[in-house]
Amino acid sequence: MRFEIVERKLVEALIILLINAKGRVVSIKATSLAKLAGLGTDHSAILRAARLLQKLSRHNFLSTAPDIKRNKTYRYVLKEDDELWQLARRDPERAKELLVKILHR
Repeated sequence: MRFEIVERKLVEALIILLINAKGRVVSIKATSLAKLAGLGTDHSAILRAARLLQKLSRHNFLSTAPDIKRNKTYRYVLKEDDELWQLARRDPERAKELLVKILHR
């Protein structure tokens, strides 16, 4: 599958996760995002999801949560006050386009 298609699926899954969030904080791992996007637990899909989350973290859309376990898995956190959360709730299509545009820089 082409990288752009996979990226778009991951971004759509992230936006759907934010729209359907019931609480004030959403924590995301690459494995769960890949599963939610319908890519399964294939290692390459998880790596692509991890790269996407890492790029968003570098652009300050997500923050990393300290993980108690000492493994290599990162947990990314979005709070209700964050810009991405607010944008996803107000205008999901604009949020998708913004994220895809940022990821292609």
